Amino acid sequence: MKKWSVVTVLASAQFVMVLDGTVMNVSISTVVADLDTSIAAMQAAITFYTLTMAAFMLLGAKLGDIWGRRRAFVIGSCIYAVGSLITAAAPTVQFLFLGWSVIEALGAVLVIPAIAALIADNYRGQDRITAFAVIGAVSGAAVAAGPLIGGAITTYFDWRYVFVAEVVIMIVVVASARIITDA
Repeated sequence: MKKWSVVTVLASAQFVMVLDGTVMNVSISTVVADLDTSIAAMQAAITFYTLTMAAFMLLGAKLGDIWGRRRAFVIGSCIYAVGSLITAAAPTVQFLFLGWSVIEALGAVLVIPAIAALIADNYRGQDRITAFAVIGAVSGAAVAAGPLIGGAITTYFDWRYVFVAEVVIMIVVVASARIITDA
């Protein structure tokens, strides 16, 4: 059972990281109305989220080398969950920007590089190939499912529930991270 538990934990984090951006894209009009902001402000938040990740991804990978990849994964997951919580509770676009575009993105720069390194640390041979394939498949599924999940939740409930769900998933990921081996 433990053999595939590690990739399940890592894939759960990967799913959330990929899903996040697609959900925000389909929720723009609802978030604009809810936070009494503009489409331009939301587009800026989305762009800044991507730019923050791009600017700090190499630093996140280096911190994983220094701290240990599992530690970086856990710290990044905690930061990401805090960002998701701030985003879910955001009363204004400024809080959304802080929670989503800055804090979540900085958490992601620790989590994303750690996922690949931790797969390499926890699997060998054919199992490693399978684990990387699972992560790739989960990423593809998240890209496809993000607009559907985000659209459904935004239409029938509230866009904030997506971010609350991210907090819950990341808490489970952090609680399960002890099964991950760090070389």
